[in-house]
Parts: sequence; structure tokens; C-alpha cells
Amino acid sequence: MDRRRLVGHALVAPAIAIALRRTASAEIDSEMHGTLHRLTERGHGDNRATFMPDGKTILFASKRSGRSQIWAIDRHGGRPRRFLHSEANDYGRVAPNAQGTQVCFSSDRSGQNLIYVLDIASGLARPISDPGYWSFAPSWSSHDLIAFFSRKGGNVMNLWTVRSDGTQSEQITDQRGESRQPWWSPDGTTVAFSADYGSGTFTVWLSNAAGGLMRAVTRNGSFEQPFWSPDGKKLAVSARINGSNRQIYLMNADGSDLALIGQPRNVENVHPAWSPDGHSIVFTSGIAANEALYIFDLSKA
Repeated sequence: MDRRRLVGHALVAPAIAIALRRTASAEIDSEMHGTLHRLTERGHGDNRATFMPDGKTILFASKRSGRSQIWAIDRHGGRPRRFLHSEANDYGRVAPNAQGTQVCFSSDRSGQNLIYVLDIASGLARPISDPGYWSFAPSWSSHDLIAFFSRKGGNVMNLWTVRSDGTQSEQITDQRGESRQPWWSPDGTTVAFSADYGSGTFTVWLSNAAGGLMRAVTRNGSFEQPFWSPDGKKLAVSARINGSNRQIYLMNADGSDLALIGQPRNVENVHPAWSPDGHSIVFTSGIAANEALYIFDLSKA
């Protein structure tokens, strides 16, 4: 979670047209056509971006002000602006409710990293996770249920759900190692997450809201940070398959038709997030201070 400080403003890099060739790997079925843009400059630790429901604004975490804070940038780039001011470290991903009137995020403003819900109109933020346990990375469902991962409940990391008012907290995974990075399907019935069962190699799993009917949908690689497409048919993931660096892939919800998107080469590419219209993927490229946000616009053909 190391980020870096503000230097001037962020630029949108000239678009890089991508017409990717078919890969020879047996694990990757195809590569996507589209256009790659850089949204922010490297050097500020910009990371973990998500779209607001209107598709016009992207929220992300950055340490450009000296500590991790939530910032915003327009979908087509421009100057980043502070979305939320605090004296603590506020982290992404930021997950909005369906109306875009509230967002949830993680923060250490109480001394322990907890999940908070912010009412945008009033600016009031309240904790909704157990104050005794480190918790991170919330996702807000269309049924007003927030999923996150936490050190509570044994194991290394477990998934929990809670209502946006902090009630009805439930543990939905209880397995060896780490279960983390949950993201809800658009209809709010299925949560995708990554788990390693203590091996250090992650698989994407799907579960219902109660933690039942779990099934793995990836193999032959380490797959993390699943994010549903708006139509609920696909997942974007960050995966390490044929090299040392993680790359962004799209796949069907059952794990089939794995395809690379256009992205910077020879660096870590992580935390993909789909736009509400399904036409773009925003993601983090680089590590720590060298992180920047990129967006890949999928060809409409």
C-alpha cells in the first residue's frame, strides 16, 4: 500500500492502438483488440481504480498528497482531484452503491484498518466492520450487501458480508490460507473472489451470498482480483500464467475463453475494473511509487 506524493498533474498519454496477434499458449485462447490509454503519470502510486455508476468518474487511491487518499479523475483523463479528505490513510478499491450516493472503502482512521461507508452529500463516514480486526477491499452489491476480506474468523484471510448500516455481519468463507478480493455480480447473487488454500497460488472462486455452492473457475496459473462485467457474463482478472509479471485477462464467468487485453509490457498489471457500459477496463500498472492508471477501450466490432 505504499503510494507516492503529488507532482503537478496527471496527463492522458496519447492513445496506443492495439491489434494483438493470437497467442500460441494453450492456456490463452485469444487477445483482445482495442485502444490503450494512460490516465495518470507514474510516480504517484495511483492504484485500485473503480468507476462511479454514471461511468463518467473514476475513483482511485493515491499517496500523491503524502498519505493514501481517495482521488477522482474523469473517464477521459485530465487533472486528478481530491474526492475525500481525511487525516488518515484511506484505501481503494472504492465501491459505490447502485445509486452513486454512497461509497464504501477501507481506512485506518480509527487506528485499525476497517471498512467505512461514506454518504457523499453529507461527507459523513461511519465504520461498519468489527473494530477489533483488520479489514480491506469492500464490494457493494445491488442487494445492499457489502462483502470484504478480514483477518477475523481464523485462517489468514476470510470473506465477510455486512449490511451498509453495519448490521447482519456474516462470515462466508472458512478455509486455509487467504480468501480475498471479493466482487459482486451485477445481480447481487454471486460473489467472485480469489483464494489460495495456503498454497500462495490463487484461484478464482464463485459463491452465493451465503457462502454456499462454491466452485473454482480457473486453473494452471495464479488468478486474482476478479471483477464482473456489467452484463454478468465475464470476469476481468489479474493473473500470472506464462511469466513473472501479472497481466490483465478477460474470461467467461466459467473460466473459459481466456484473453489478454492491451497493457504495458514487462511490468505488473493488476486490479482491473470494468466500466458500467462494458466498453472499457481500467487497471493499475507498475508497483508502489511507479504505479499509474491505464484504461483499455475494447473494440466495438
